[in-house]
Amino acid sequence: TLPDRFIDHNTQDVQYHEAGLDAAAIAHTAFHALGIENNMTQPLLKATIGPKS
Repeated sequence: TLPDRFIDHNTQDVQYHEAGLDAAAIAHTAFHALGIENNMTQPLLKATIGPKS
């Protein structure tokens, strides 16, 4: 769910990032729950979703 605080108006990408609901934050939470080191998050995301255009 969204955090119980005001999030400033902005683009959807920025709002999701501020709420911790972007791909990196979700992957970090999942890896943390599984006990996997966070340093794997960035290479995995790049391989999975590719570069932004």
